[in-house]
Amino acid sequence: MTISGPAMHRLLMDGYRDIQQRIEGMQSGLSSIDAQRDQLGDDRSDALVNLAEYYLPELTRDAIESSWGEVRDRVQRVLMRKEDHRRRVSAALADANDRRTLQEDRLLEINADYDAAKAEQDELASQVESELAADETFASLSNQAAMAEAALERAEANLNEIEQDAARKLPGYENSTLFTYLRDQKYGTDQYGKRGFTRRMDRWLAQYIDYHKASQSYQFLAETPEQMRKLIAEDRAALDTVMEELEKRRDLVVKRLGLTAAVTKAEHLSERRERQLLELDKLRDETESLQHEWMDLEDTRGEYYREAVSAIRERLAEIDARDLASTARRTPSLTDDQIVARIQGVDEKLDDLDGDTRRHHDEIRDMQRCIEALGRLIQRFRAAKFDAARSQFEPSLDIQDLLQRAKNERDIDDAWARLRRAQRWGPTLSRQLGNVASHPMSQVLIGAMALAAGAAKKDHTDRAARRRGQNRR
Repeated sequence: MTISGPAMHRLLMDGYRDIQQRIEGMQSGLSSIDAQRDQLGDDRSDALVNLAEYYLPELTRDAIESSWGEVRDRVQRVLMRKEDHRRRVSAALADANDRRTLQEDRLLEINADYDAAKAEQDELASQVESELAADETFASLSNQAAMAEAALERAEANLNEIEQDAARKLPGYENSTLFTYLRDQKYGTDQYGKRGFTRRMDRWLAQYIDYHKASQSYQFLAETPEQMRKLIAEDRAALDTVMEELEKRRDLVVKRLGLTAAVTKAEHLSERRERQLLELDKLRDETESLQHEWMDLEDTRGEYYREAVSAIRERLAEIDARDLASTARRTPSLTDDQIVARIQGVDEKLDDLDGDTRRHHDEIRDMQRCIEALGRLIQRFRAAKFDAARSQFEPSLDIQDLLQRAKNERDIDDAWARLRRAQRWGPTLSRQLGNVASHPMSQVLIGAMALAAGAAKKDHTDRAARRRGQNRR
């Protein structure tokens, strides 16, 4: 069983929320790393105190706790500022997501109302077409329009051919000195008034260039296009008269069956849908901006982290574990070696955490690009009207699985390609798409004329109605 456009739309929005939750979970993982880093800092501080108590009197407990306490206070202030900033961004992001969810729910409602209105419009349009096709007068006029359109098309094709022929040949006559001389003298007409030698010479010239035949050809090329244009204009006016009568009969049936109100309702809902899409686009941009800001707050290259890490590193650099290890190796006791090993182990774990943090950020960055790409996919999905009730998708497409396994922008691009391949339009919409440039009333007229005149004349009735629409613009 195929998947409807609205159902696929909901699956895409669910997928968006799922990826959003995955990003939030990954960001929570960063908070866990922060807690581990704090604990390792405490462990290192304790190990240094133990070492000082063992054999380094210059590193007193008070001195170490005091200096490390200053670092912790500094780091704590940085983290408090970061947390305050993150709370503000988190609240704004949650609000933006709530508003986006609300607007998406409204879009679903508008789509449902629009699909229902379109279905009603199509049903009434079909009734209008059937009733008009059964009207003998309408059928007769449709046949007249089809024959007039066919004759017009032949005449327009002939005119085009003659105009091209004239454009190609007339310059040859105009550039002939002998021909233009005789033409200007009005040779061969009642207006020619030469006598004697001049008349004899003109007669000889006329025979020499076969002026009589050339003059006929020239006159045909020069005058025929304009004569044809006048005839074509008269034929177009006659076709317009027939089309006006067809439109009057259509309008009577349209009014009686209530199609105008149905069209107005569908158009109003279509305009609401477009406004709703614009609102969702703005919310998507706002959400993406807040998500970027939130991610920057967790970035080790961000302002807050650089400040906090710098303070810790400065303090650690004052007491290098390698120097402590060197000192410990010179004593016979193993106790100090064990304490230094603890410190070195803490330092290694801190380095590992830095690596974990970078990997987490790379993964979050990929997922951030992933959700942005999915936002653009949903935008294209709606713009293509794939969320309409008549839009259908092959059941073999498991979009939920594709989105659950998506880890980067390429995965989303692949999902879009597969969505497009799996998409199909219902039969009624194919007719609508074929007349996408026409107003619904023009579509009704085209359909009714085609039914009335029969399949053999369908193309001509279609073009006659479209010509009428173009002439009225």
